[in-house]
Amino acid sequence: CGCNECPYMRLNTLEKMYWAMTNKTPEIKLAPQTQLAALEPIQKMLHMSGQ
Repeated sequence: CGCNECPYMRLNTLEKMYWAMTNKTPEIKLAPQTQLAALEPIQKMLHMSGQ
């Protein structure tokens, strides 16, 4: 994975992550059908990780 080479990933900091988790912003709103479509791969990843 080249994520650590991505200029956009480098914009993330621990401070920004803390702020986002604490304030729950920015909020991302998705249509219900998009939410359902995204749920399946997330559930598969959790299942594969033993969660």
